[in-house]
Amino acid sequence: MAEGSPASDPAGRPALNLPPIIRFAITGVGNSVVGFAVLLLALKLGFTDIAANLTGFAAGLTLGFIANRQWTFAVEGRVSLGEVGRYLAGFALAWSLNIAVVMAGIRAGYAGSPFIHLAGIATYSVAFYFISRSFVFAPRTDAGKAGDWLGEAIVVPVTALLMLVMRQLPLTHDVIWQLWISRQMLGGVQLYSQINEINPPLWFWMAMPVHLLARALALPAPTVLVWFILLLALAAALLVGRIGRFEGPRERAFAMCAALVIGLFTSLYDFGQREQILLIGSIPYALLIAARIRGERPSPVLAAAIGLLAALGFALKHYFVLAPLGLEVLLLWHLRRSWRPLRPETIVLALLGVAYAAAVLVFAPAFLTVIVPMVKAAYFGFETPVWMWFDEPIQAFWLLIVIALVSAGAHRSFRDRPEFQVFALCALAFFAAYLLQRKGWQYHAIPTSGMLLMLLASIGFAKGQRLADLTARPLVCLVIAMYLSFSFIERPYANEREPFVGQFIDRTPAGSSVLIMASNPMWGWPAVEHRHRVWASRYGAHWMLPAFGRARADHAETPALLALEKLVRQDNYVDLICSAPALILIENHEPNFITRPINFDTLRFFAQDKPFRDYLSANYRLIDNGFYLRAYERITPAPAHSAPDCRPVVPPFGTE
Repeated sequence: MAEGSPASDPAGRPALNLPPIIRFAITGVGNSVVGFAVLLLALKLGFTDIAANLTGFAAGLTLGFIANRQWTFAVEGRVSLGEVGRYLAGFALAWSLNIAVVMAGIRAGYAGSPFIHLAGIATYSVAFYFISRSFVFAPRTDAGKAGDWLGEAIVVPVTALLMLVMRQLPLTHDVIWQLWISRQMLGGVQLYSQINEINPPLWFWMAMPVHLLARALALPAPTVLVWFILLLALAAALLVGRIGRFEGPRERAFAMCAALVIGLFTSLYDFGQREQILLIGSIPYALLIAARIRGERPSPVLAAAIGLLAALGFALKHYFVLAPLGLEVLLLWHLRRSWRPLRPETIVLALLGVAYAAAVLVFAPAFLTVIVPMVKAAYFGFETPVWMWFDEPIQAFWLLIVIALVSAGAHRSFRDRPEFQVFALCALAFFAAYLLQRKGWQYHAIPTSGMLLMLLASIGFAKGQRLADLTARPLVCLVIAMYLSFSFIERPYANEREPFVGQFIDRTPAGSSVLIMASNPMWGWPAVEHRHRVWASRYGAHWMLPAFGRARADHAETPALLALEKLVRQDNYVDLICSAPALILIENHEPNFITRPINFDTLRFFAQDKPFRDYLSANYRLIDNGFYLRAYERITPAPAHSAPDCRPVVPPFGTE
């Protein structure tokens, strides 16, 4: 009998004549009693809410697998690695929903209450039943017998190994800033009113459970974030294995491995960026649309799970919605009158989109009232000339990929290969987003590159294609290998400015405050966090300085820009007197991508206000006036207490 098919129990007795949902409920009650008892004991022993929650679920995890496999769904045969992998993936998804409920309860002021954990358990139980029935223990067709779980047998242990190997992977300044903001928010600091950040809030909200879990496990938050990205990629690979239609187990395993590797390593340097999360979630979503183009009807739970994973990426930037909209148009073009807009994945996307919009209005209204006007007034300063959008090696690889596709004759198979169509359309949509952002930064290119690589790889796993079709095209294989090799040759993130800035930061006592007044975040991030100093400013960088300089040089200052100039100087002065930093670094020149006039003097800009000039001269001395930075060291004792109206600052990694 195929793995996952219902049967009598191992002893030969027929299973109780109860519907699976009743058996699952009975099993769930038993597991919940055990798990909740362990959870209460953990709370009694002084565990945090998140740690107690995790301990309770861990206690019932093995018991739940055995009971549900043997009794609830009456599965025969030996336990396979793929079955365990699916169970763990389903558990991770359901537990994430449970944690979301617990976090909402904590945020509402019910920390320490058993009732928020009961609500979380109820959410977990409902979600895990449908996941178990449709994904973990679902009956398999005869076509999937031999070697059906080869893909899971590869991607699950590989991901586990990567969690060990990559646990200390360096993360970019943007990602460290994301973690800093989420840590401040958990400490009560208000995003957009007490922290100036131009990106929408979802990315920072996503990092809050990372911090909570890191605190519960006594691990660094960057490590937990790396694991989170790895698990997202694993979930995408497992979903690819469920939604695709393959000629054999090798093709299925190859598709899953391609989704995992391309999702993780399209750009190792920019690991953890929003564009990587987008790429990971978009791969199974594209294959879901390909399945619908073929007229298939995937299970509602599977489609909803794919929609949920994709929604995390699509919502991170408004540019990203071009991909699902384009895929919907493609599906409409293929299905004509059979097209239905209300499907599990589109319902999930719509509901989460509405919920996100409502959450912004309720929890982060300052994003719309404060930040959006700022961006309209001054973000043009970060836009670069068009030629700088195409000056990276990545664009050469795009050209190579197109050449490889043409040489392989893929363009002649587009009409018959929905997989080719969806990956090509996603690549075009993400390329449009790359152009619309008008900067040409390397991480903006990640989803375009990833989808082009998936298009190349799909020559070996699209329905009707064999892995031999890919291996018979050496140029295609060479281009894929070259791109991934380039990602590794480029190596993980390393900030070449950090040693230079670090020599000044190291002069200050550990835990002291540092203020960096610069337009490029790479001057301060992640050097300040790595050295366990307190970031004094509400700005990750003074991103508006290039706009101020360009407007002055062009005599094009607007009332909105002048008002923003005044606000930035005021904010900087408040941060200065509140934090009394031991070190101030002020940017003289910016050597990299920011298009600001070379004669724009950052110190002169801030010194227009007399209170700033007086405070600087009375409390600091100039210790270095280099070409790139001015460095000032505090010469007076810092006040013992900050003013009551100063914003709180949560300490950095290592001192929490």
